[in-house]
Amino acid sequence: MSKKHLLSVVNINIEDFEKAKKGNEYMGDVFVIFKVVTNVQDFDNALRYGLRTSGVWHRYSEFDLLYQYLLHTYPSHIIPPLPEKKLSTSLWTKMTVDKFDGEYLEHRKIGLEKFLHRIASHPVLHDDNIFKAFLMKGEDWKEVADSTEFRAKNEGFLRGVAASYQLKHCDPRFSELRTYADELESRINAVLKVTQNVAAKQRLTYNSYKDLAKTFSDWSTIEKSLSIPLQKIGHHLDNLEGAGNVLLLEEDVKFCENMREYANYAYSLKDFIRKYELLQYKIEVLESTIEAKKGGLFLLGKPEAGEDVVAVDGGKTNLTKMFKQTPQQKEARRSKLQQELSEAEEALGPAQTEMEQFVSEAELEITRWKKEKFASLKDTLRMYAKLHLQHSQQSAQCWEAVKAAVKTSNQ
Repeated sequence: MSKKHLLSVVNINIEDFEKAKKGNEYMGDVFVIFKVVTNVQDFDNALRYGLRTSGVWHRYSEFDLLYQYLLHTYPSHIIPPLPEKKLSTSLWTKMTVDKFDGEYLEHRKIGLEKFLHRIASHPVLHDDNIFKAFLMKGEDWKEVADSTEFRAKNEGFLRGVAASYQLKHCDPRFSELRTYADELESRINAVLKVTQNVAAKQRLTYNSYKDLAKTFSDWSTIEKSLSIPLQKIGHHLDNLEGAGNVLLLEEDVKFCENMREYANYAYSLKDFIRKYELLQYKIEVLESTIEAKKGGLFLLGKPEAGEDVVAVDGGKTNLTKMFKQTPQQKEARRSKLQQELSEAEEALGPAQTEMEQFVSEAELEITRWKKEKFASLKDTLRMYAKLHLQHSQQSAQCWEAVKAAVKTSNQ
């Protein structure tokens, strides 16, 4: 019997966060830990996954370690992004720069929960043993992840790769995806920036409703015949202020958080593309090495040229004699070049096979991700429209109530 999808078997939530300290009372590292709660819904399939109901605590660095593990272990898959580590301001309140600020940590909690949900809903990543151990184990999970030695896989090759390198040839599918990632990040951040500006102005307007409500209530104290409708106007304006702030909060959580996730997906896409670029760079290095070694062997096989005589220090010397190699030296050089050529040719085949497999799997993953992105952003935009439609309806109801209160008033 095949396993059911992980999120149909368990619910995964981050239910709380708190400060923690490593060290003694006076010195030590203070950080925040998040409580990851897994609740089993389908006990039979949970047993197949090796999961049970649990609650474990993890700090942000352990979420990041999980991301790095998945990035190294599944090179042909797009790993869901983590929420940004740097502090950022809320869209409608000026948040403090304190990394322990409650509002900031609520945003981070939402982002980390989305990260876990994306992994749990991925057709390949969801069944990874290290991910499942992350849901079940607390303090000792890091040792479990490190025991896989996932970093060592490409460490030897990466050590020799320059920080910046230029590929001779790049598959247009990946170069286009990189361009899209840059533009996606830019466009979504532009939407978030303008949303922030609009929300800030809306919040000022909604807060002004509260002041306006008070002025109508104060006025009602001197008007006998209009006292009730004036009081109702004040009451409904108070309702508008509350409804407006609820809208901004829901917009931040249900719309902006989802948009931030896809802005962060730009970094995941770039990590994904870099894995292709490293594979291509490896192939190009091997091809250049083969070409260079063959060239070196060709030159060693050429007959020696005639002697060129030039003046050195006022006299004459023979360049051929200066640089001429003995037969033993030439043979040693030829042997070394031949060995290096053989090693490069032997490594090229597996590198090309690895690239072919990567591209084949990556094509499927890109198609899957685009489908998921379309559905997710479609739902987000629908929710965005629904929020504002509901708020408009609430506003209309408030003003209709005000109109009715005035109409029914008697002198």
